[in-house]
Amino acid sequence: MVETHITKVFISAAETSGDKHAAHLINALKVQIPRVKTDGLGGSAMEKAGCNLLENLIERSAMLGAAVKQIPFYHKLLKRVKAYLLEETPDLVILVDSPAWNFHIAKAARQLGIPVLYYIAPQLWAWGAWRLKKLRNNVDKVACILPFEEEWFRSRGVPAEYVGHPLFDDSHLSITYPGESGNNNTAPTVALLPGSRSQEIEKLWKPMLTIALNIRRKYPNTVFLTTASNEKNEQQMRQALPDDFDIEFRDRGIEAVTRYADLTLVASGTATLEVAAQACPMIVMYHINPVSWNLVGRLLIKTKHLSLVNILAGVELVPEYMPFFHQEQEVSEVALEILGSEERKKRFAKVTAKSNEANSKTRSGGTSGGYRQTNDSERLSRAIEYFFRDFHPKKAI
Repeated sequence: MVETHITKVFISAAETSGDKHAAHLINALKVQIPRVKTDGLGGSAMEKAGCNLLENLIERSAMLGAAVKQIPFYHKLLKRVKAYLLEETPDLVILVDSPAWNFHIAKAARQLGIPVLYYIAPQLWAWGAWRLKKLRNNVDKVACILPFEEEWFRSRGVPAEYVGHPLFDDSHLSITYPGESGNNNTAPTVALLPGSRSQEIEKLWKPMLTIALNIRRKYPNTVFLTTASNEKNEQQMRQALPDDFDIEFRDRGIEAVTRYADLTLVASGTATLEVAAQACPMIVMYHINPVSWNLVGRLLIKTKHLSLVNILAGVELVPEYMPFFHQEQEVSEVALEILGSEERKKRFAKVTAKSNEANSKTRSGGTSGGYRQTNDSERLSRAIEYFFRDFHPKKAI
């Protein structure tokens, strides 16, 4: 346990993945500081972990244009959060991903002199580097989940520490299904993962189904698998299914559908790392309005590759259609090429296995000492210990 004055922590997570990671963080906090109380914004995972939710944000998570409709709600919610911070004065504010929303909370906490820890850093190295000043001024420390981020942020004046990616050690290889010990079928197994947000599903699910039908024409006995983050998303996905198309919905998450898959069509995001953790070949897709991309998007992107898997690998390890402009036929051809090449599948499995191993190796040295990443709870608990030990929050302005 950690000797600390911290007894109350406010945590903000605005999306499904952040809710999950924040829940693990809460459980780790309770191990380190049994008396700690957590309040915050998030979803059912955080609530189950013992967090007192001011608001459940997961169903309201939105992208692009859909977010405009929710501005009045978030404006009122920010007022509630500011009132909470002023009245309750938590010892620490922890923000999880979602910078568009969490930067507002960071600023509010900063103005009250409350320490701010950002877990799962904004990907400013990819785009939006102009927001560095905002991060530097309003956040006391960043917990990085990608290996190169620590040096990138530190070299730009942002205190940062690499703590490892939760997806690489949040693995439950005991998941099995009756009679299932691997894919021994002659027909391929293909997973379809259109994302966890309604807007992603709306843009990518039907194109994925079209690609799946093209695959089925070549391989009639193909097994198709998918998963949905909640009942609402599953209903949305089922309503769009063609009458003659069979796909199995599994309720145990991404690993359950990709563990034995020969190929995954996946929406861009952290889900790509979960697929890579299973050494499963994939095609990454991300939809954006063509006008927005040509006018603004292509000017803001600063990285050679856009998917996290390729960024970490430093090469185009997996095909990425980012942006995806309804290239169903092109993606279908690439998918069939992957499914028809055992050598390509084996090569991908070998490369990702090395990458996964590198992300779970012992990390030592540095001012914070060393810690061994063995599982999610241990990694977070050790990281929390270092954050609290030398925590020197900025003065309020």
